[in-house]
Amino acid sequence: MKFLELAKKDLRLELKNKSNISLMLLFSLTAAFLFNASITEPGRIFSPLLLIIFFLTGMLGYSASFLREYDSGTIEGLKASPLTPQEIIAGKMVFNLFLMLAVQTFIFPICYALFDVEGNFALAFTAFAICNGALSVTITSLSPLLSHSRAREMLLPVMLFPVIFPLINSTVMIVNAALEGFIDFERILFVVAYTGIISSLSMITADRVV
Repeated sequence: MKFLELAKKDLRLELKNKSNISLMLLFSLTAAFLFNASITEPGRIFSPLLLIIFFLTGMLGYSASFLREYDSGTIEGLKASPLTPQEIIAGKMVFNLFLMLAVQTFIFPICYALFDVEGNFALAFTAFAICNGALSVTITSLSPLLSHSRAREMLLPVMLFPVIFPLINSTVMIVNAALEGFIDFERILFVVAYTGIISSLSMITADRVV
């Protein structure tokens, strides 16, 4: 459980500075109001719009979780610590998961009301939380692969989008079903299984990429 100590360290730094989560909240709010002002009846495409907001917002947090360590040189300290590369990645997963769920808790109700969405709020929120967590874990798992690239900030969304597209497509279906009042267990199972496969591959290659 050493990876939890790394997650706690990142959370303490974030709660102290609040720079990353403040930027994520500001960006997501700006995107939500822009979509509402520029799209007629955004409630009809609530799920895709919400995913776009969270995908772009998440890039700010996902990239910072590893890139901050490399840019500041603290990654060498983590490597020298008793933490294994697998535990470092797991700690970053927990940290990013906390950030994205915190952003969802704030942004989801605002978008639901702003876009004038009709449907089951509680079920849709829960379904999106599951998919949001899967996206967080998957993207964090793959982020170390690009950590040594010079253009890593630009490459991260470009390289990761094809990998996470099955999750994005499934999330749209899951949230739409939740708004209508039922849970799409088959797609949720696919999301969980897909996330497990990607995170397992990340753990296998952790010794080479971290």
